Amino acid sequence: MSLALLTAAASDASCVDKSGEVARLIRDWTHHDRTACVVDVLVTKPLQIVLVVVLALLLRRLLKRSIQRAITRATAVGMSERRLLRADTLGGILESIASATVLSVAFVMVLGELGLNLAPIIASAGIAGVALGFGAQNLVKDFLSGVFNILEDQFGVGDEVDTGFATGVVEAVGLRTTRLRDVTGVVWHVRNGEILRIGNRSQGGPGA
Repeated sequence: MSLALLTAAASDASCVDKSGEVARLIRDWTHHDRTACVVDVLVTKPLQIVLVVVLALLLRRLLKRSIQRAITRATAVGMSERRLLRADTLGGILESIASATVLSVAFVMVLGELGLNLAPIIASAGIAGVALGFGAQNLVKDFLSGVFNILEDQFGVGDEVDTGFATGVVEAVGLRTTRLRDVTGVVWHVRNGEILRIGNRSQGGPGA
């Protein structure tokens, strides 16, 4: 990609008009359009890309630290282990969303600095997102159900629940599936999106 940009810059003297302010300053200083274009490709654009990446990583780290501090403040001393686990899970979800958002925006900005036309890419991403949404409806449904379960604290690890598919003690609560063990020792993996009702025999006690 850099070689293509360099070749285009060397052969197109009018590229200064398509470049940024730095290229125009170099042209005014050297009075040579092609030199300004080549310097813009070899120096200015790489520096801008590095700057975008560094700022994205710093912003990602700042957001993660802010989320961790918020979770730490929210988890007061003396909270039950169940609530601490739920707070940690929520913090992990927020960190993942923040990281994905920042890195996606940075990726698009880097593509723009490389001179790619972003309109077809964004349109293709939108179409791919719709197709993926239709193809992974069950996965999205399971994920959203898992998030709302954690937010609403419908059940947690150690609770004795009836999911409609199986009854037993919850051993693990994930964003996609819930694992529980019934009285016979059988382990059941129930998709969160398939749980239409939940009966919790343990909720309502101390620390719940």
